Amino acid sequence: MEEVIFSAGLVYLYLNGYVENEMLCIQSIDTYRHFEDGFYQHVIEGSTIADEDDEIVHIFAIVGIKEKANQIYFMLENTLKDNFNHILAGENIKKSSKMLDKTGNAFFRCVQEFFCEQLDHFPKQVYHDFDGFIIRGICCSRLPNYVGDSITNKIISLWLEREEPMLCGKQLMIRSFFVRDFIGRKVIASFPNIENGSWRFIFEGGHQISIDEEFSYLKETLHPNDLGGFCSSNVQSILMNPIYAYGQWFQPTDICEEWHKVFLYLCAVSDNEWNEVSISKIYDMFLDFLRKNICITMEVPSLISKSEYYKILLMHIINFRSFLKGEDEPVLSKDLLQTMNSRYVYLPYLWTLIPQITYKSTFSVNNLKKQIYEAIKENDSYIKGILWENVVAYVLNNVEGLKITGRRIRAGNQEIDISLVNISLDDQLWQLGAYILVECKNWSSHVDLHQIRNIAHISNLKGNKTSILFASNGITIDAQKEIYRLATESSFIICITANELLQMTSAKDCKMLILDKWEHLQENVELASIL
Repeated sequence: MEEVIFSAGLVYLYLNGYVENEMLCIQSIDTYRHFEDGFYQHVIEGSTIADEDDEIVHIFAIVGIKEKANQIYFMLENTLKDNFNHILAGENIKKSSKMLDKTGNAFFRCVQEFFCEQLDHFPKQVYHDFDGFIIRGICCSRLPNYVGDSITNKIISLWLEREEPMLCGKQLMIRSFFVRDFIGRKVIASFPNIENGSWRFIFEGGHQISIDEEFSYLKETLHPNDLGGFCSSNVQSILMNPIYAYGQWFQPTDICEEWHKVFLYLCAVSDNEWNEVSISKIYDMFLDFLRKNICITMEVPSLISKSEYYKILLMHIINFRSFLKGEDEPVLSKDLLQTMNSRYVYLPYLWTLIPQITYKSTFSVNNLKKQIYEAIKENDSYIKGILWENVVAYVLNNVEGLKITGRRIRAGNQEIDISLVNISLDDQLWQLGAYILVECKNWSSHVDLHQIRNIAHISNLKGNKTSILFASNGITIDAQKEIYRLATESSFIICITANELLQMTSAKDCKMLILDKWEHLQENVELASIL
């Protein structure tokens, strides 16, 4: 049996574009923003809408290390030829390959459906060779060849100019993906670089970016000499580096560290009771994955035993689990959490290493309504709060992709009613972030402005991007205005009422209600930015 080609390190890309009034307009969809089914849905929707214009050019491309990209391209090309023969013979077309992982098959399916189910699209090859990586794929348009080819080259040139792709180890990095890790992080200082006159911005977590003409894909951490001592990021870089126990230097170090954070997140959100034996087996498989797909390695002398290193990993997992329950913990966990908000696209490649959580819905409309009415009618304020929390927990336990990790957890002087983590492979749900705070208010009056600001304060301390307020009787107008204002600062509070819960008819309705509320906030942010 042939080994599956991992898509890790590659970027699958769909571009379309057209020229209007000598201006080039393009749309870009890639697997560093959407994964698996989400990528497929966005490409099909985007290409279908764009195809209504006869002037449009479509490009499907694999961007990454030559060996992998070529393997996948030739597989696509050969299957396209076979599928055209199947169509002529009145047979079904092939939409997947056993040689590709789920991400690769999402792209594979897009290409086969686009070209084989719409026979007015005539595929042409796209190929650009760079230092160590290639852009290879298929394009088409209804324009004359010389016009279509010219627009194709302009689209790719514009994408290259915007993204400045670069091979980091064995992983292809692009600008928009790289800088996304800094969204939500506070700028805490700026330092001048005396040697070249440029400046460095220091972000929360000790990460820094040099502000100069040559854009670097290395995040770099604040050097101990800058502060006269170690900061949290220096300590974290040491604790998450296999060089000390395995005698192997995984390069680039910052890319290796990103993958470690996603690995530790999966370990923390799993139900496994980790020990040195179990973590060693999984970790060895993880490092083998990095060697094959992501990092270049160099042999160096080891400094500590593997047993000591496993104790460090277990300590990270325990601390992060506590953080995800809602408990207070220093900045290491907060930095890991903020990384997850953009690097969740790594999850599909590591998911198979950690036993998956099976989802079983226990949702009953009658049960939900009964719990809601009991909570609203209760007169004792303490019991009233407990009953409403039970309603919320029942609802959230039936949202596929979310997992409750803690209830009524003390965080400093505050109490967090419910803590949620994202355990999905759903890029829509990942818009909400890795960790979600939930506040429950079963008041006879509307929740006011003060409570909204209190929720925002706790969210800011924890470093999460989304909170959900279940307010049985809704919120005041001033509170709603404050929610809109906070959204413009990338702090999102979703409000759900008892009446809205009573309208639900399935477990899927609750997930859609949360996502619809999120989209509504996004639309208000976009409107505010225009005005």
